[in-house]
Amino acid sequence: MTDSNRTLKTIKSALDDIGTAGDAARLQIHLLSLRARERTGELAANIEALEHRLDQGLEQAVGQAASKTRQLSSAVRDLLGQTATRDGELSVQQIMTDAVSTCSPEESLNAAARQMWEHDCGAVPVVDGGTVVGIITDRDICMAAYTQGRLLAAITIQDVMARHVHACRSNDTLERAASLMAEAQVRRLPVVDAEQRLLGMVSMADIVRSAPVLGQHEAEELVFRLTRAISQRSREAMPEPRAAE
Repeated sequence: MTDSNRTLKTIKSALDDIGTAGDAARLQIHLLSLRARERTGELAANIEALEHRLDQGLEQAVGQAASKTRQLSSAVRDLLGQTATRDGELSVQQIMTDAVSTCSPEESLNAAARQMWEHDCGAVPVVDGGTVVGIITDRDICMAAYTQGRLLAAITIQDVMARHVHACRSNDTLERAASLMAEAQVRRLPVVDAEQRLLGMVSMADIVRSAPVLGQHEAEELVFRLTRAISQRSREAMPEPRAAE
């Protein structure tokens, strides 16, 4: 083989090697391009999934916030509806005492006196089967003990209690409750529903405590009117006391 032939063969081999290397490089470039597209697609999918989760989370958070807002708005409306009348005046429910001790007609005056002592109150509603059937006051107990000359444990509440109960509703205005107290010449009223079930008690002391909400002048005016009406109560005829046996 001549030198020229060997040279040509060397050149051809080199070109073949270059072509092979070029094909390999092109293949590598193609594979890298595919991988890049796959990664790009994967990245895009991940970004899309993240956006979806964020959208869901945001939607859920907005929904929860809206729900809480609706609940708060409903609670505020209920509170305003329960504690204020249409003309803006306070209602009985806003100032009444709802934790009220009660007694039954069959219990003794000793039980009623114990309730008054333990709960620091001067009147206890008498409830039978959930319904208010009377009310007994500390004055009733004192007069019964004086006139009957018996132990309190021997006298039942139903023999002494007032059966005609002056009461008001929770949605009555404070002005109406005060008028009922003045008319009945009493310092406190049971608060009942349409079925005469006990809901609470409202008293002159509750009106005094409502001064920050009602207004100092308005509270003083109501208390003054009540005090004047109660002080004008005519002295009731009392039975002659019996000597203790």
